[in-house]
Amino acid sequence: MRRRRLDSLGQITDSVIRRADPQKRRYGARAALVWEKVAGADVSRHTVATSVRDGEFVVSVDSAAWAHQLDLMKDHYLESIRLEIGETTVKRMRFTVSKRVAEQKIQQEEEDETSGFYKPDATPSVPLDESERRQAEYIAEAVKDEDLRSAALRVMIKDLEWKKGARTRNEP
Repeated sequence: MRRRRLDSLGQITDSVIRRADPQKRRYGARAALVWEKVAGADVSRHTVATSVRDGEFVVSVDSAAWAHQLDLMKDHYLESIRLEIGETTVKRMRFTVSKRVAEQKIQQEEEDETSGFYKPDATPSVPLDESERRQAEYIAEAVKDEDLRSAALRVMIKDLEWKKGARTRNEP
C-alpha cells in the first residue's frame, strides 16, 4: 500500500499559481497596484502606472519636467517596488510623457474644484423666533395665489434661517 503525501492548502495554491503564471506576470500587476503607495500622493497626482513588459515597468507622466525628475529617482522607486512586491520581476523603470495623462489630471483637478464648490454649506440654520416668523407671513400675504404664497413663505423662512445662522457664525 502506497502512502499519500498530504499538502497544505497554501502549498497547493502556490503550486497552481506557479503553473498558471510561469512568466510571473502577477508580480507586474502588483507593481502597478503598489505604485501609488511607493510614489506618494504628490507624485501620484502626476503619474499613472501603465504596464510591465519584459521586466520593464512603464509609468506615464503628465510633463517632461516630472519625467526627468522621476528618472533621476528611478533607482529608489525600483528598490521600493521590489521590497513591496517581494520579487525581482521588475528589472527596469521608464517614465514616459503622456498627453492623455496630462489631460486626465487636468480634468480630475477641475472635477475636484467643482465638487468643492458645490459642497453642502457648513453654515447651520438658526430657527426664526415667533416675531420673525410673523413678519415673514405678513410679507407673504401680498401673494394672492395660496399655493404660490405657501411656497414663497417656505423659501423665505429657509433663507432667513440660513442668513440668521450665517450672522451668528460670524459674530465674535
